[in-house]
Amino acid sequence: MKRYFYLLLLNLLIASFACAQVKVTGKVQLENNAPLASATVYLMSAKMDVMLKTGVTDENGKYEFSDIKPGRYYVHIKMVGYISNKSNVFDIGKSDYNAPIILLNTDTRKLQEVAVEGKRPMVESKPGKLVLNVENSPLAAGNNALDIVQRAPGVSLDNNNNLQLMGQSGVSVTIDGRQTYMSGEQLVNFLKSTDGNQIKSVEVITTRAAKDDAEGAVGTINIVLKKNRMEGFNGTFNMTAGRGEKFRGNSALSLNYKKNNTTLFGSYAYSDEKSYRKLLLDRIIQNEGVKTYFNQRSLLHEKERNHSYRFGIEQKTSARNTVTVQFNGSNNIEYNDNDSKTNVGKSFTTLDSLLISTSAFKELFDRYSANLNNEFRIDSNGRKLTFDLDWSKFNSSKRVSYNNQYFDGQMDAITPEEIQRSRMPIGIDIYVAKLDYEQPLSNVSKLEMGAKYSNVTSDNDLTFEDFLNNSWISNEKRTNHFVYKEQIAAAYIDYNNTIGKWGMKVGARGEYTFSDGNSLTLNKQVKRNYFKLFPNANLTYTFHASHILALGYARKIIRPNYRQLNPFDYFIDKLTFERGNPYLNPQFSNEFTLNYTLMQRYNITLGVNNVRDAIVESMGQDSVLKQTWVIRENLGKNLTAYLNLNIPVTVSKVWSMNNNMTGIYFNFDGMVGGRPLKRKSLLLQATSMHNLKLAKSLSANVNLRYFSPFKYNVYDMESRWDMEVGATKTFKDQRSSLKLAVTDVFNTGNQNLKTNFGVFDSSIRQYQDRRVLRLTYSYKFGNLKNNYRKKDTSNEEKERAQ
Repeated sequence: MKRYFYLLLLNLLIASFACAQVKVTGKVQLENNAPLASATVYLMSAKMDVMLKTGVTDENGKYEFSDIKPGRYYVHIKMVGYISNKSNVFDIGKSDYNAPIILLNTDTRKLQEVAVEGKRPMVESKPGKLVLNVENSPLAAGNNALDIVQRAPGVSLDNNNNLQLMGQSGVSVTIDGRQTYMSGEQLVNFLKSTDGNQIKSVEVITTRAAKDDAEGAVGTINIVLKKNRMEGFNGTFNMTAGRGEKFRGNSALSLNYKKNNTTLFGSYAYSDEKSYRKLLLDRIIQNEGVKTYFNQRSLLHEKERNHSYRFGIEQKTSARNTVTVQFNGSNNIEYNDNDSKTNVGKSFTTLDSLLISTSAFKELFDRYSANLNNEFRIDSNGRKLTFDLDWSKFNSSKRVSYNNQYFDGQMDAITPEEIQRSRMPIGIDIYVAKLDYEQPLSNVSKLEMGAKYSNVTSDNDLTFEDFLNNSWISNEKRTNHFVYKEQIAAAYIDYNNTIGKWGMKVGARGEYTFSDGNSLTLNKQVKRNYFKLFPNANLTYTFHASHILALGYARKIIRPNYRQLNPFDYFIDKLTFERGNPYLNPQFSNEFTLNYTLMQRYNITLGVNNVRDAIVESMGQDSVLKQTWVIRENLGKNLTAYLNLNIPVTVSKVWSMNNNMTGIYFNFDGMVGGRPLKRKSLLLQATSMHNLKLAKSLSANVNLRYFSPFKYNVYDMESRWDMEVGATKTFKDQRSSLKLAVTDVFNTGNQNLKTNFGVFDSSIRQYQDRRVLRLTYSYKFGNLKNNYRKKDTSNEEKERAQ
């Protein structure tokens, strides 16, 4: 049946390729009739006034757009240092069209900003990826990177605030193509401490080459930071004030200086946020047929301050060599006070005892990283050698104090007060070296190869103490010192070729992994070393530029993060905690993707991901002590299939929208909590983003998101939706703007779940401080006087056009 469905789908796609396509060519010159190379060329729809294609002029000033459908168009030319110009509107029929020569005159004015104003859509479809453009969006104003990333197509957060892509965890996150080497809590803390005003776009990449690390499920989320390539000194200042249930605010300053072959850059951001969260947890625990009901109500007050900074230099040391050195840092302090009351009885309406728990968390999180990148173009034929050195250090220190006491219905104490405290310093050091080489074999083929080595050390030292007889006594059962070391040596080779309408990229990556997890307290040591090969292949067929079909395959790995391997308990409160598992193995997956791109605008991706030894969140329960915990284990097989549709729609000249829908099918077969579990489920994620150009200096955004109910592992997740609105006002000086945005307008985006599997019977409802009003003021300053000099690189204008 599936075979007939795929044949029918393929026939429908082929039947849609009926329109004849033609070429549009032209030339750009200076006022002295000299050809202008590296100018950015935009093919615009005259009817909708939107950008359809981009290109760059060659050394003779010529450009070409292939496979153009019949219609009315015009060409728009932009170049730093010149006044932009447009062609007249022309009609395309069945014949090629050669546009008249377009002249660009030197711009002697001070430039306020060089950009394609209002033409770039919120979401773009590019080969193998979807791009969320947030640089000029009011919804990026005042938000952090975590707030922004979860708005990207197919991205969501699970009930533990871990990132998911197409419904799957273990996502690889990179910044400007570089690995963050973080997962779980460290990754969340890092993204929360990254200022959203520094982000240009978020790329959701669903294909993989051998050059990419094999780590990560489904695909990669790449955060692209803003880059300023204007000559001279310039910068941007942003200030945001926000109000939810509590106040929050942040400010950011970025500076850039470019002179000849030297670029200096830096930024600093500060945020101060306060929020709170309510947690409603109902549980039923059985012991020899007797049920005990727990009705828990928790209120968490959260306060967080963060300083983040970045500075560096890009130096062109010769015509072929460029060196970049940069340093990044962030310092975060977080306070979390938890007040909890748990009614314990023979039913939810009967009170036998009351557990009152308070806990106070204080966590310091510091991150520092340095990068040295050297790119050497060996010759003019395209041979290139790139060398990277990365160093990262993470320091985290969490101090927690706990107070627990049981009372009867008359609020008389029935147990002594339990006073406890814990301290958990974590240090992670990461060293990475990478070498990449590119060798063109012909005009249409290329060979890429390289090697990478990484060395990671994670040191977790948990101390847990009880206050007894007016002194602190070490609790040996909850104290543990765990050191984890991991080394990965990798090499890869990629081959690219184009034969007619066929394109192919095949390669293989080999990774040798050595890991050593050592619990010094428990005297438990788990060592592993293994070599794995990760092949990949991507095959593309271009019927013409408006119809592209691509088939991809990649083998991937997800290694457990350091916290999941640590064999001690992370207590949430007296009755609930998370337990580490030092015997947790990596999981491996084989993924197939089929992608269809229509008119370089509409995108359909079908993916199937088959995982063995799946890392799954399991549960445990002590019916005597009435405690419940979660633990990760390699529990079985997990088959996930997804269908993602990205559909941009231009309603009018002032209203455009992007609709993204993802349907996900889960099929799990394994053991959870010592019992077999077979479960199938469907999930629908839908996002609709609307951009409104209300006036020349006023624009607005409205975003809607919806998540259907679904079953994940032993959890039943409820449906949820939210709406965000924002508006941007640009003032006459074109340097300053004001942005107003409201997230989760109706406060409907909270995630609720329940489970009723075997002996586990519980439900969780939560309320988060998500409805926030933010007002952001931005100002661009500095001497932006044009001082353009032609560079002997072919990439700068292409990057600007992307």
